[in-house]
Amino acid sequence: MTGQRRISEAELHAFVDGELAPDERGEVETVLGTASAELALAREFRDLNEAIKARYAERLNQPLPPAMGKRLARLGRNGPTFPRQLGRAAATVVVVLGAAAAGYVARGLVDGPHAPDTAFVARAVAAHAIYIQEVRHPVEVKAEEAHLVRWLTKRVGADVRAPALASLGWRLMGGRLLPDQEGLPAAQFMYEDGSGRRLTLYLRKETGRNNTAFRFYERDGAGSFYWIDQPLAYALSGRLTRDELLSLANAVYAQLEAPTGAKAPTEPSKGQ
Repeated sequence: MTGQRRISEAELHAFVDGELAPDERGEVETVLGTASAELALAREFRDLNEAIKARYAERLNQPLPPAMGKRLARLGRNGPTFPRQLGRAAATVVVVLGAAAAGYVARGLVDGPHAPDTAFVARAVAAHAIYIQEVRHPVEVKAEEAHLVRWLTKRVGADVRAPALASLGWRLMGGRLLPDQEGLPAAQFMYEDGSGRRLTLYLRKETGRNNTAFRFYERDGAGSFYWIDQPLAYALSGRLTRDELLSLANAVYAQLEAPTGAKAPTEPSKGQ
């Protein structure tokens, strides 16, 4: 195994569901030990699995819906006979899979037609968690803004800007270059308020998706509003209340040059 080993989403599902052989599971656990974003996504899958089990476990003991019972009866006449309990289990699988798909889309784990990649925001939140703890080296380049922005613009390959949030009580500390998916470059700007709280804006070039409204993600006490405004994808992360973070996200968006026809972000529903 090399340092370039990456875990696919299918492997993550199999790992969470306990479907890997012992040696495969050990390999995935080793990789997850140094892959914060993938570990966060595995936790999302596990949490969603538990929520689905808790919500739909009682369906196994309920009678089949009449329409499904008739269909299974027709299958029994034309093929193998299914025990009634197995039929109930099949019905439950249909319900659970439907609920899981809906839940994945609602929470961003499976991309809807305009949903940003949740792996992107998971990486942003993981980077936030790592670097806000640094006392001496929280940023790679301090806030000599002209140099910082020129450098990150060149490396990311798109016009990068550091929003000015001083009027809202947040000073720019500086920024750093980070690897995103498949080694693509990403940038992170870090801000700090008077009480020592830190806020990060993570961004990367985005060519495969359209502009989107704000979506919300939360993991281990850190929240993030993320969106796409071509040619960049953004994630604003912090250990703040959702309302505080949304207000700051609106301020950030207002300062970033939006291309013609961009979809203006709006506050998502609480279920997102």
